[in-house]
Parts: sequence; C-alpha cells; structure tokens
Amino acid sequence: MQSFTRIRAFIVMLALTIVLAAVPLTAIAAGKSISVTLDGKSVSFDSKPQIVGGSTLVPYRALAEKLGAKVKWDQKSGKISLTKGAKTVELTIGSKTAKIAGKSVALDAAPVTKNGATLVPLRFLGESLGVWVSWKASTSTVVLETKKTFSHAMGKTTLNKVPERVVVLFNGAVDISVLLKVKPVGAVESYVEQPWYKYLRAGMSNVKNLGDETQPSVESIVALKPDVIIGSKMRHEKIYSQLSAIAPTIMTEDIYSWKANLQTIAEVLNKESISTAFIKDWNNRVADFKSKIGTKARNTEVSIIRFNPDGSARAYMEGFAYNILDELGFAHPAAQKATGKGFIGVTTKEQINLLDGDYIFDFTTDWVGDGGVYKVQQDWTGSDLWKNLDAVKNKKYYKVDVVSWNMSGGAMAAKMMLDDLYFYFDLD
Repeated sequence: MQSFTRIRAFIVMLALTIVLAAVPLTAIAAGKSISVTLDGKSVSFDSKPQIVGGSTLVPYRALAEKLGAKVKWDQKSGKISLTKGAKTVELTIGSKTAKIAGKSVALDAAPVTKNGATLVPLRFLGESLGVWVSWKASTSTVVLETKKTFSHAMGKTTLNKVPERVVVLFNGAVDISVLLKVKPVGAVESYVEQPWYKYLRAGMSNVKNLGDETQPSVESIVALKPDVIIGSKMRHEKIYSQLSAIAPTIMTEDIYSWKANLQTIAEVLNKESISTAFIKDWNNRVADFKSKIGTKARNTEVSIIRFNPDGSARAYMEGFAYNILDELGFAHPAAQKATGKGFIGVTTKEQINLLDGDYIFDFTTDWVGDGGVYKVQQDWTGSDLWKNLDAVKNKKYYKVDVVSWNMSGGAMAAKMMLDDLYFYFDLD
C-alpha cells in the first residue's frame, strides 16, 4: 500500500511538473497559488518543482523516492539511471537527450546540478506514465486524470491510460497523428501516393498498413493489440462493435471536419498543447487572408468540382475544401445552393452551368489507375459549352492538388490548401 502511495504521489508531482512547464511563467512569478486535483479530488505534496532557465525541473533524489526506483549514479560520466518495473530511464548531466527503454528522447532542458542537488526535467516522462494533464486557468488548477471517459459519435469510451499503441482508420487521422508527433502502430493507406501521402512519409516509417479506409483489415488490427482505435462513424459505423471488442474505440462524426477531429484526437492522445498552438497559428493565418482579400471573398462565388470515370461530373456543397472556403468567407454559386444538396451530380453537358462560378477549383484524380478519368475531364473541358463558362472565360479555372484539397482531410492538409489559396488569389 505504501508503494502504491509513493507511485501515486510521484505521478501527481510529475504531471504537475508537465503542466507548470506549459503555464506562463508570468503567472508563477506573480505568486498565484496553484492547486492540484487528481481524478476530481484535491491533492497536496511535500516538495515542489523548480523553474530553471524557463524549464521545470525536479530534484533527482525526490524523483527517485517518489518513483520507488532503483537508482544508479555514475559521477565520472554524469549518467543517472532509474529503473521501476519495466520502465528504464537514462539521463546525463548537460545532455538534452535521454533514453526510455533504450529509445532516445529529446528533452526540453538538460539535467543540471544546483546547490548540491541534481535537477532533472520531467516533461518527457509525464506522457510515458499515461496521465492526462490539463490547466484550468480560471482557478489556477492543474487537473490530473488517471483515466478518462470520452463522448464521441458512437457513444462513450473510457481509457485507463494515455494510449501508446494507436490505430487510426481514416486519412485525416493519419495526418493529425503525424502533426501530434504520435506514430500509430497501424493506419489505413492513402488513396494515392500509397502507402502514405508523400508529405506524411517521414512520420510513418514502420507503420503497419491496414488497407483501404472504407474496409480496413480487422485481422491486422487485432494482431497489433492497440490501446485505442480512432475511426469515423462516416466510414466505420457498421464495424464499430467489432472494433470496440478489440480495443477502446473513439469515433469522429465524419472524416472531413478537421478542426473537430484534431481536437478529439489531441485530447485522447494528451497532445492538446500541440493542437492549441496549431489552431492559434491557423486562426492568425485566416485573419491575415481575410484582411488581405477584403470584401472580394464575399463577392466571389467559388465552385469545387471533379470529373468521374463514369463520364459524369460533380460539384461539392459540403466537405473538407468547402468548409475551408466557407470559413474564409467565400460565396458559393446560387445554382448549386438552390439544389439544397451536399453534392450535385452533373451527368450531361447540358447541365454544365451547375459547375460554373467566378472561380472553379477542380481536384479530379485518377484513383482507378487506368487514366480514363482524364479522358472524361478532357472531353468536358474541351467542349464549347465549357469554354463559355464565366470562370473559364476569365481564366479562373484551376486544377488543384487532390491530396491537400480533398483526399487527406487533415490539419496539415488544411494548411497546405490555405497556402494554395494565397497563390490563386495573388495574396502572397
């Protein structure tokens, strides 16, 4: 019982350390009292971490005592090692690289000695212990949770630790996991540029390919023994019971609402600091775009289209690209809005005016792989009726990158699309 109490106290102290590293130092300097709750109950502790060079560090001896670990100190090399069960941590005085179970991990600050005590940074250890940490600014409270229940599109799911073995089942979640610096153990493959979109490959080495987003390999998921499965009701509603029998499963509503999906996944993976910083940067970029384009956006009707292998065309009134254009304040063609549909199938050239706008953005791609869709595209865009469209006559018809404008659907793809729009509207 005493061992459990020591470990629990250490987790509290560790998680507090992580949060303090993220709390503005001005708040600490102002002498505000910081309270701590663990699973909803107020807790206290004997020793407090220190702020050294802008990073939160804790005395090494206190760390060892709270952890109940076997400790080794090599004065000659300056190496500190802690072993607790299967957890092994190695640090070196003056080095920003540590090791957990033999794997190198970057530290926010190097361990130092101060007033005869060895101080070590703890941010990198917090997530490895599986404790959710958040900061409630209104009450200056560090909120710690050893388990957490998430409401999602298919119900509620409880996790007993921050997951380490993560499976993601739609392309937007793959993008988001890479952004959050969490390499999944398994992920669905991309629609083109397989197995992973080129811009994601650096963060996807040795990840198990689970097949198509619409029909992932359940057998492969079972073999991976995941801590959590992240899917989407839009794609995986019919197999939710199978997935949740394998591991706790979190389902987003759809695959293209990238902001909501980012928030959900970041909360599950305890990476909200990264998502918060990304959204702040996004909002600043959107504000800059709106400032530069002025009233032109609301007076510009933008049409998003693609051509299909079956010889038809489609205009979109919902989805990833549509939502971004809507956020930027653009108008949409009245003829499209009048249909009241999420997308409009255009089967004959006599309906071609439904594709028109002040700007037309076309993300046609050859997902079948036989080149047939490009023949369809050429047939439509070579017709006299096409050449009579306003956007075409004004040279405002653009073929855009299907990955960033449609297929990925993640946070980084959103930024790539926004960068494209700066170019197309001459705002750079």
